[in-house]
Amino acid sequence: MTTFRLRRRPALLALAAAVLLAAPTAMAATPQAPSRGALSLSETPASADGHPSPPPDTGRQVERFKHQLAGSGYVSQSGTEAVFDLNRRYCEGAVFSAMWPNPQSPYIVTGMPEVPGQTPNTNPPATWRLRQDEAVVLIGTTPPPEEYFSFDLTMLKGALPTGPLLWTSVGDPINNKTVRTQGGTPYNRPFALVITGNERTRTEVNRMLEASGLGAETNNMTIPPAMYRLGLDQDADQFLLGIRTIVPEPGFEQALDDYRATPPIQAFRVRPQGESGDGTRPVYAPDPLPVPRLRVSGTGATELNLNPTLQLLRQRIVEAHPGYEVHDEVVERGFEESNPGLQDNLVIDPPTTGVGALSNDADDPITRNFTLPDGSFVVAYGTNHVATRQAAYSSITLYADAKASVSVAAEHNRQLHGSAGDFIPDQPNADKFYAWTFSRAADTGPAGPHVTTLPPTSTDFCAQYGTDRPVDMSTLRFVARAYMQPATLTRPALSSLLLDRLLIFTPKR
Repeated sequence: MTTFRLRRRPALLALAAAVLLAAPTAMAATPQAPSRGALSLSETPASADGHPSPPPDTGRQVERFKHQLAGSGYVSQSGTEAVFDLNRRYCEGAVFSAMWPNPQSPYIVTGMPEVPGQTPNTNPPATWRLRQDEAVVLIGTTPPPEEYFSFDLTMLKGALPTGPLLWTSVGDPINNKTVRTQGGTPYNRPFALVITGNERTRTEVNRMLEASGLGAETNNMTIPPAMYRLGLDQDADQFLLGIRTIVPEPGFEQALDDYRATPPIQAFRVRPQGESGDGTRPVYAPDPLPVPRLRVSGTGATELNLNPTLQLLRQRIVEAHPGYEVHDEVVERGFEESNPGLQDNLVIDPPTTGVGALSNDADDPITRNFTLPDGSFVVAYGTNHVATRQAAYSSITLYADAKASVSVAAEHNRQLHGSAGDFIPDQPNADKFYAWTFSRAADTGPAGPHVTTLPPTSTDFCAQYGTDRPVDMSTLRFVARAYMQPATLTRPALSSLLLDRLLIFTPKR
């Protein structure tokens, strides 16, 4: 296995600075201003019509919530919100691998300060332990109109700089089809989110939010003590909350960029205050919330009747490039479901795949690592899972380096739409397919609107981030994504999909 020497990079210093900025504060403390490279929180313009405009004001609800906390014997500390760019963090030495990130959906990560006296977190402030009677609360505005967004609560065990990691989803994400907001739309509207494993704490925090004007807009996520160890000691599990935002509706591109740049969300960790003043000791007795019911994937409907057209598409692609040797690369299941993966301790340790950070809203088939030399190209093809109603969002992505697993190119379902018509224009169901080329063949290879030019193998990938950490650009891996089946509001059943395919073309000798 290839290893790389970790360096002290600005990102590591930024993470340390973020911990200091997020130091425990009094309940009425003001969130810190954002700093370069740190996880931070501030308000942002949102959009109601595709043009930047102030988001709905949740300041009054926040102040009311703080007042409710004080009157209920609770204290709080302010958290942070910022994008965590895994490509950048890999190049800066802050993570051992980028772990196949989705470049079209950078995580907005909720950072939490530590409780004075607790065992330090492994990856502060991105991961945090939680006292068994504590809660994490978010109050803010949902993202602008887009194909998919979600709040994904995960458990992360291990050190990001060194790996490997056990990284599992904690229950179903809250997505744009299930979120509770103020008003008749899930987009650009006020919401509240409560994360806890204690039923008494949830009941009291929900009551405070209702008194603050956010009762109907409150969403609850459970950390079930039956599966996870809550607490602030060394053996307690650590958690990470990420917000996915993907493919803005036309006209809302800038609004989404603004939302990611400065998320209009305020985050707090809240807990009942004991008489001893020791914040690490629970005040309430254990009152464990049960493991929530999971949404069931799959409706029984499949894409399998489209297989004859898929085979014809492959044949036409091969016939269109007679001057090349062709090799089929297998796309297969890449990740275990989170609950079995947790029980089996399936860790992320590229190039090996495991449970990973796979959202319960997503299926992510993956290839083995393969070599794509200069002068060659690869054609990805398959069903457009959005067109077949198996997903609300789908995409294809190429990654470089077996260990680094950094993303180098990606296309989503809207961009893929119509691309199979280059090869099967005579087929009535052509719009349910895609065929997209990623090329290193320069002027001698394929050209046209459905071709993405890949950087040559000699490219210094990390130079764009001002570092020189090596990335093997000749070794690639392919991931196909299908998020949230509209009928079930969770991932499609993998057995219902025609798996995406890959053809590698190299010049004939």
